[in-house]
Amino acid sequence: MIINNMHYKLIINDKNGSLESFNNGYKEFILDGAERRPVFSIRLRDLKGKFIDLNAHDADSFLLDQEKDKTSIKIKMFYRSIGHLSLNVHIGITCPYDESFTYWNLSVNHDTEYYIEYIDFPDVVVPNDLIATGGSARILWPAMEGVLIEDADLREESWLKYTPIGYPSKGWEGYYPGPCPCQFMAYYDKNGGLYLGAHDEECNVKSVEFYKYGKGIRLEFRLFPGAIYKGNYNIGYNMVLGVFSGDWHDAADIYRNWLEKSKIRRIPKLYENNMLPGWMKESPIVVIYPVRGKKDTGDMTPNEYFPYINILPYIEKLSEYFDSKILALIMHWEGTAPWAPPYVWPPFGGEECFAQFVNKLHEKGNLSGVYCSGIAWTDESVLVPEYKRRRQLEEQNLLEIMCASPEGDVHNSLICNGPIRWGYDMCPSNRFVVDVVIDEVTKIIKSGCDYIQYFDQNLGGASYFCYSKNHGHPPAPGRWQKDAMVELFQRLHKLIKELGKEVVIGCESAAAEPYIQYLLFNDLRYSINFFYGRPVPMYAYINHEYINNFMGNQNQACKIIDLEKSPDNLLFRIAYSFIAGDMLSVVLRDKGKINWDWGTDWDVAEPDQNSIITFIRNLNAWRKNAAMPFLYFGRMEKPYEIKDTYDMKLILYNGKEHTYPSLLTSRWISPGGRNAQIVVNYTRNEQEFTITSKYIDGKKIKIYNSPDRQEDINIAKADRSEIKHKIGPLNATMFEII
Repeated sequence: MIINNMHYKLIINDKNGSLESFNNGYKEFILDGAERRPVFSIRLRDLKGKFIDLNAHDADSFLLDQEKDKTSIKIKMFYRSIGHLSLNVHIGITCPYDESFTYWNLSVNHDTEYYIEYIDFPDVVVPNDLIATGGSARILWPAMEGVLIEDADLREESWLKYTPIGYPSKGWEGYYPGPCPCQFMAYYDKNGGLYLGAHDEECNVKSVEFYKYGKGIRLEFRLFPGAIYKGNYNIGYNMVLGVFSGDWHDAADIYRNWLEKSKIRRIPKLYENNMLPGWMKESPIVVIYPVRGKKDTGDMTPNEYFPYINILPYIEKLSEYFDSKILALIMHWEGTAPWAPPYVWPPFGGEECFAQFVNKLHEKGNLSGVYCSGIAWTDESVLVPEYKRRRQLEEQNLLEIMCASPEGDVHNSLICNGPIRWGYDMCPSNRFVVDVVIDEVTKIIKSGCDYIQYFDQNLGGASYFCYSKNHGHPPAPGRWQKDAMVELFQRLHKLIKELGKEVVIGCESAAAEPYIQYLLFNDLRYSINFFYGRPVPMYAYINHEYINNFMGNQNQACKIIDLEKSPDNLLFRIAYSFIAGDMLSVVLRDKGKINWDWGTDWDVAEPDQNSIITFIRNLNAWRKNAAMPFLYFGRMEKPYEIKDTYDMKLILYNGKEHTYPSLLTSRWISPGGRNAQIVVNYTRNEQEFTITSKYIDGKKIKIYNSPDRQEDINIAKADRSEIKHKIGPLNATMFEII
């Protein structure tokens, strides 16, 4: 069956319904030979854990039909008796005459002894003509705030290689809503792009993944509906498959345009959000450091920053250097053991020692924050071996509240287990879990803390897979997980209001879509994406009007970036976070010096301190002054082209490299409709460049040469759609189109 319109040509196999071809007249987006791929797959599972995998090719009969009306062609596909079971599937595809998108829906009817655990739909395999193979294509993957995949082998050479999402959850993967905060992907080159997205307002649990498949790359969408038993089931939303022109910004525009009309967006924008404390608008620099040990793991002997007040001279000095408030964000402060959830209180060294520190910080106008470790359970700490909770677990029968496997067993968590602790993922559907979180957070709030990164390891705010039959939720992953976390976050917001405190709760990685209104300041993890490809600020592009995050502790950057061969990589990462609209952060090593990231040993030579301090001071001045309406409150837009830059290389330990322009840029629309583009020079040299676009041809351009002096503003007129300018080292400039 062939469907043609002015935007695309779609070919459906009339023998089995497989997607054979989808092209825009210039580029084929489906791997040749993909007619052998079933358009859907289903996993059935019984209550003992036994599963059966079936797909479209297992149907006893198949019927393909179409209908036409004034606006569209509707394709109908019927699959009967799949796997010789009483299992039928109906697929509907709506193809509007005047759109570049097609809309796919799936319904199931079954009368079997199994429940539906998950559905893969639709099956899409694109060619592997990515840049690393000699082609020019890229894949936009939304995990960890967004990354361009230019080499499908890169992840397979690391500890983050693809495995199907399952139990126990591993964390860094395409799990939505969680470390994958959005539900779409794109494949594109200069000849056009393929958009594949789930336009799902209910934010059902999904796998949004990619992996090599033969000579192609599969774009995997796997829906976990929450144990669907006998009867009728419809996925309840459209999978959208379409074509577009442009790059990742244009693909993100498609998703953002849908999102803005969905009920997910019934939340306040930053400029109207009354849950934001006043200090966030002052853009403090986040200073991250431990009070025990020197990094994530290893020896946990108290270091020079304990007692807590020992850091104060360094905080005051950094506040002076940066000309900014400081948010002192502490690790390894827990009186239990570092990263040993769910219990954290009292602080290491006692409440009085900690309170003295918080009060002294506040006296100088600075802020305090703490890391926690989310809703996992610790049987014993590897870092502090004397800390054990196994006896409590057994006496209170707490194994019953842990996330369980399909067979009913409880396995150790994969997140932080081994090098840091031994324990389990806790299921948030249990009252015990909620009560513990509320109790611990209450104590921290009352201590005077301004920020609580409580949900570290609950990446993006996620709860992890649970198949328990005893928790009151369906015995399989599904939307109940999202609902349970929303209920927990709502309880925390109610607690904050009751206590009358200006405090913000956050998580590790950017908050996924349904959690944005509750987790307004989060510890970003785009640095993880260097293991996959080239990070891009996709999350900020889609969500920045509603949430403002910070650069994060940059964990794992030192494991993938060759620090010696890329001495300016931290300057690059600071610039990247700044143009994404994120607040800036530094990680300290000994003597108050700035380190490369959270994972770097203190005996490794530190980065150049003066350049980092100068750069952060310069950039934060922009953020607090002329650029504030854009970088704090604005909506990111596709930037106008910057020319005349040169290449900078980021060398990876695996021998590969990423090339970036010597200037980074982003464009913004303020809440009042002002249009400005910011350019950042993260090098130590003055640079001359050209900004060009047909949209600025003949328009007046307001050029800001400094962030806070009116006499440093020039008015120019774009000449032949171009305007040239110079920018000093380790600084920024801003163009407002008026």
